[in-house]
Amino acid sequence: MRNWDLWALRRTAIAYILSVELAVAIAAIWLLTTLGSAPTTDWVRFAALVLAITIHLTIVRRAEESRRDESAGPYFDLTSVWTFAAAIVLPGGMAVLVAVWLRIVLWPIARRQPYRFVFTSAHIVASTLLANAAVHMSGLSLGSSSGQVLLDLGLMGVLVLVAALYWFVQVALMSVALRIVNPQTRFADALGSRNDNMLEMTTLGVGAMLGMLIATHWVAPLLLVVPVILVNALLHRASERQAHLERLVAEQHKAHLQLTKDAHTDYRTGLFNTTGLNEHAAKLTDDCRRSGRPVTVLAIDLDHFKRINDTWGHPAGNAVLAEVGRILREKLRPGDVAGRDGGEEFVVVLADTGLAQGTAIAERVREAIGEMSVVTTDKHRNTVTLRGRNLPVTEDGPEVRAISASIGVAVVPDNGDSLAVAQHSADAALYTAKENGRNQVRVAGIDIHARHLPGPRMDEPEVSRSA
Repeated sequence: MRNWDLWALRRTAIAYILSVELAVAIAAIWLLTTLGSAPTTDWVRFAALVLAITIHLTIVRRAEESRRDESAGPYFDLTSVWTFAAAIVLPGGMAVLVAVWLRIVLWPIARRQPYRFVFTSAHIVASTLLANAAVHMSGLSLGSSSGQVLLDLGLMGVLVLVAALYWFVQVALMSVALRIVNPQTRFADALGSRNDNMLEMTTLGVGAMLGMLIATHWVAPLLLVVPVILVNALLHRASERQAHLERLVAEQHKAHLQLTKDAHTDYRTGLFNTTGLNEHAAKLTDDCRRSGRPVTVLAIDLDHFKRINDTWGHPAGNAVLAEVGRILREKLRPGDVAGRDGGEEFVVVLADTGLAQGTAIAERVREAIGEMSVVTTDKHRNTVTLRGRNLPVTEDGPEVRAISASIGVAVVPDNGDSLAVAQHSADAALYTAKENGRNQVRVAGIDIHARHLPGPRMDEPEVSRSA
């Protein structure tokens, strides 16, 4: 008992659950003591209901297990047909026995924590008892028609109110329990979906009709058990189809996200491609500009990259590109944007970054690229290790020291009030770095003139450039 999940709940929840169960148990036991005077006809009706419940739940067991497992919230089944019919036609003690027997048969299907199953059983018995008491207090007879329209309409009204009471008691007891266990729970969480409640109302309506039939024909439950089983089968199929459709929608959504990612990602480097770079970099720049924060743009170009492709082959060049992509992903912050802008050219946009910090980041990137070691294959499929130009010469010879990068740095708004203009300035700084020996960082300034690149077109969000 010490290991029961019940004891892990809050004290108020434990007190509430045990109080409800104790009150229901006392009322049920008291009613059971009155069964000695019950007439034989009531026992026959009781037996017919118990037999119908057993047949119904035995046949639909697997389908109900599946529906219960797929239910995301409160679970609604067809068992109210039997318990509500018992509540309005049988003595209170027999109605209790019907509800208890139904829960016993449901236990293998429920597969819930014991304390939850017992509490659910308690509030079902409570609603059954209160519905039974309301019907008997009304003094109306279900056995035959009075021949008076007003009395028959009054009986119908009483049954509607009793059905509402039966539904409300269960919802209220469960809602209070959920709220005590988790104060964040809303009342609507215990109501279930609109379709679930429509099913419950239909079930209570059928239960009311079954109760009226049982009052005159004890075989009514046995006649109704086949239609109830068929309805269960239809619900199971509908549930399977809905689950299948939800899986299809989820798969389509996942595929859409993957396609969107692929459309914006360069598959060699894992960075944004030109499309993704334009979209995300522009958004990042606009957000920073509106809040008055600077943005640093880095234009990165691998030095003599064509020589790598010509000497060792394109697979070696692809391996170098992939390693550069990894370095950029590691060196940059989560909020920054990095992309491959064609060939061996990369663009990095640093959010909320001024010139000093942006230049420091550019130097770290340049040093990391210059210290790379890439194990790849040459044109003859021989293993070769290409190394950065910042590394010392090894026994493999100086020719494998083939990797370095030149970087141009520009800042929004210092070098232009838009991403396109700032990237143009970074490009100009990049070409200055190349003209002055490569493998260096240059900052856009007044000594870098527009002659290095044609002026940016105002109708293009990005500046295209050649190697």
